[in-house]
Amino acid sequence: MQQPGWAHSFARVTAIVLMLAVGAVAVPTAAAADPGGTSRYVPLAPTRILDTRVGLGAPSARPAAGALMEVQVTGQGGVPESGVTAVALNVVVTNPRQLGYVQALPTGRGTPGSSSNINVFYPGQTASNLVTVPVGDGGRISLYDVAGGDLVVDVSGYFEDTAQSTDGRYQALSPARVVDSRNRTGLPALTPPAGPSVPANPGDAVNCGNFSTWAEANAWFWTYYPHYGDVARLDGNDDLIPCEALPGRPSSPQPPPAPPGPPPFDPNPRPAPGESFTVQLTGRGGVPASGVSSVAMTVTATQSRSAGFVQVVPTGGGTALGTTSNVNLTGAGQTVANLVIVPLGPGGNVTLYTSSGAHLIIDVVGWFTDQTATASSTGLFVPVTPGRLLDSRAGSALAAGSPTALSPTGHLGVPASGVSAVFVNATATQTTGSGYLQLFPEGRGVAGASSSVNFTGAGETVANAAIGALGDGGRVTMYTSTRTHALVDVLGYFTSDSPVDPSPEGLQVRGAGEPPVVYDRATWNHWVDEDGDCQDTRAEVLIAESTTAVVLSADGCSVLSGTWVDPYSGLTWYQASDLDIDHMVPLKNAHDSGGWAWGAAQKETYANDLAHVNALVAVEDGLNQSKGSRGPDEWKPPAVAAWCGYATAWVTLKQDNALTVTQPELDALVTMLATC
Repeated sequence: MQQPGWAHSFARVTAIVLMLAVGAVAVPTAAAADPGGTSRYVPLAPTRILDTRVGLGAPSARPAAGALMEVQVTGQGGVPESGVTAVALNVVVTNPRQLGYVQALPTGRGTPGSSSNINVFYPGQTASNLVTVPVGDGGRISLYDVAGGDLVVDVSGYFEDTAQSTDGRYQALSPARVVDSRNRTGLPALTPPAGPSVPANPGDAVNCGNFSTWAEANAWFWTYYPHYGDVARLDGNDDLIPCEALPGRPSSPQPPPAPPGPPPFDPNPRPAPGESFTVQLTGRGGVPASGVSSVAMTVTATQSRSAGFVQVVPTGGGTALGTTSNVNLTGAGQTVANLVIVPLGPGGNVTLYTSSGAHLIIDVVGWFTDQTATASSTGLFVPVTPGRLLDSRAGSALAAGSPTALSPTGHLGVPASGVSAVFVNATATQTTGSGYLQLFPEGRGVAGASSSVNFTGAGETVANAAIGALGDGGRVTMYTSTRTHALVDVLGYFTSDSPVDPSPEGLQVRGAGEPPVVYDRATWNHWVDEDGDCQDTRAEVLIAESTTAVVLSADGCSVLSGTWVDPYSGLTWYQASDLDIDHMVPLKNAHDSGGWAWGAAQKETYANDLAHVNALVAVEDGLNQSKGSRGPDEWKPPAVAAWCGYATAWVTLKQDNALTVTQPELDALVTMLATC
């Protein structure tokens, strides 16, 4: 069961035959962390707080498969004892006993098995991921280790409850590649080594009498002859045998062996094992030159020489190289990415260290303000109950080179407005070859210009945290370079400067009494085919709200099946016949509150409103019938988690259509909006 979903995007989805698929990726349920309030981010120098291999933070023993380990995070690694809502951790699983996954959840408030953060899909794998997890009972988080591997945790920051802040507010960017060692992007160009030095011309400065042996004369002769010829006139007969009167002369020229040439020059060398280098991030990729406390970026290691890790730390900070890790590699030839949030050192610099040698790529996705910023509520983080926004396994895999529009707003605890970016866990599974997934804001990014999740072969399951900035229509584009299935779980969001919820204060309250015109449903012409594609309004809503590609009838006009999360109950439905399309504000309610005076065209527009988010929603037919034409004072969604979105949609539709409310309706809306 998933949390109630709300907004829909009317992008066309190709109809395909649905197939059930079973994978190693845990499917979220409705139980995980309780949604929290707004928080600012406080970066820390990366510090290791758990390593079961050496007994740090836990006994020195590899956890059993299915073990649930509690980890104290408050009071550790720079995290305060109190006031912490969530922590940012790099979690590593290594030496697994079996295939499986690792899940991070707040102690006492999560459900083991409800989601996954790190996936282990082959024996001996070492995998890592950045997790942002709310703090649970006693300041602890829990790690559910289905794979039964050793666990390593490095803390890199925490979130602190606040309504406004100067520092720690996230500013989303369209991903920008600022470093790529494969072509020296963002790194100083290398100069080819100089060849052998050329000696100065000595002129006619010696004669054969200056040498006691022929070997001495021959060495002097060949030092200068290749560059200037016989400048001292030691070879009288031009046979390249100088000073022939000296003892030991040969019968043929004896030039010395040619000196070895310079080694081949590689202008883009792969970093060597143990190599580190410093990169300036301020003033690049959309990150401003000042006012930045930390940067969020996807770091990718590729063409690895062997097993090892990549570490990212603030330049000049207190974290020693080699003591923490961000990207972990199991062997040679791998390509692995991870999201990293790193504080900046002096000059806006960070240092990257590769233990085993690999090419490194950095895609900047956003940055956090420092204390010089003006106090604001924009860019604060809000965790939500983890919920699945996309699971393509119910249908066909995503085609290579295809973009998929994701609409997170209004779904899974993310409000319909007031959101700048979403924090997600993106997974590629059942891959068909090497490639990558890329997330970027709809209409504002370039497909193929960055990457979020990387995989190197067929049959892999790879997860990575990502921050998706919202673009046109509040959507995030997911692009895949190679055919694969994909999953996207929403973990939280960052606020924007637009209001999150409408205020009911502007609604006009009407008195008692019936309207002067009797309601006649037939005058509200609904389910029309406005664009002439044979799909009426009902079909358009079903196509837009399905989280997987739908199956159409033979003529392509009707929807037969798909995957729908009922926003009123949170239940998932697969057959279109089980669903009705509900008018959020029922037609009779619209009639009674002012629509009675509308003409036929305005009534038809309202009855088929695809322009307003959530004016029309696909819900289970029994719930739709139980609601009927009743207002919020008489009927509310059975899932309390749905009240915020339900009341928000009611207020928006009433205001935009200049419709009135009764006093009981207004009171009910205020009550439901209080849950936002």
